[in-house]
Amino acid sequence: MKNVIALSFLFLLPLLSFSQGINSKAIQLTNNLNANYKDVTGTKLKIVPPKGFIYSTTFTGFKHEIAGTSIVITEIPGDVNRNFIGFDKKYLFKSGVIVDKETYYEINGYDALLIEGKQSAYGKVYYRKMLIIGDIYRTYLLSASIVSTSTAKHCDEVNQSLLSVIYNASQKSDITDRFDFTVDVTGTVLKKANLMLASLTYTDDGNVPSKTTEKTAMTIRKSTVTKAFTEEEKMLLCTKLFNLYPLEWVKDIKRDPKAIKVGNLSGYEIYSMGKNKELFKQELIYQAVLFNGLDYYVITGITYGKFEENLVVFKKVVKTFKPTK
Repeated sequence: MKNVIALSFLFLLPLLSFSQGINSKAIQLTNNLNANYKDVTGTKLKIVPPKGFIYSTTFTGFKHEIAGTSIVITEIPGDVNRNFIGFDKKYLFKSGVIVDKETYYEINGYDALLIEGKQSAYGKVYYRKMLIIGDIYRTYLLSASIVSTSTAKHCDEVNQSLLSVIYNASQKSDITDRFDFTVDVTGTVLKKANLMLASLTYTDDGNVPSKTTEKTAMTIRKSTVTKAFTEEEKMLLCTKLFNLYPLEWVKDIKRDPKAIKVGNLSGYEIYSMGKNKELFKQELIYQAVLFNGLDYYVITGITYGKFEENLVVFKKVVKTFKPTK
């Protein structure tokens, strides 16, 4: 299931300016709300999940554990018609997707595009079904990954589920509702990101990536293990995660994890400076890992400038972390 989910995050491609009227060739659908519809938390969407699908606890969307099928839902900033070009056949081919069919729809008055194709990954072949829908303000991608050995009936049920979508532009939604924790960024430069990701993301201008010189960003993600860590394992995990960043570390700055306590939670923090090996810029990385039973939360702050000031911000926000369940 993890491999299937990972596929769905390959399609947040660079979205270029595009203008195309599709109403003349779109299939018109009208979906009426009924008891089978489920809210997609943190979005303005409702869909009817296929039979046997449940809410995922690791991404926004639904999954079928036995079939290994997922429907991952993400939000992309901007006009849906301009964003269609980001899912052009040539761009998808670069991500390993061979497009077999494209169908334009108008669903309850909103422009939509259903893309169907195949992708080889992780030693398997997957059917890919992607529905893009939205308006001039926002776009949603409903991305389904189906193992190619699945039955035709299962594939059709997923297809019908995607086309059951109801987009309600006036529906109140907040990206933070998808997460079982909160932080308080009041009084800092951080703003909620305008892109719905698997982690809770803040940047200094609300864009992903940030368009400022410092490109300050902070992300929080949750993971769950089946066996509780020992204290030694917690420290080792924190160190290993930190060393994954592609930096040439400043040699005279120690990168030893330091114990921290936030409310009833304990964990470790590390921060250091280094040169980004890809961008060739000085970068500050701050990381805190907080443990709560079998769950752990990784909080990461990154900035390319105002290092002391932003380090204070990162530490301040971490101290406000609270699980909500």
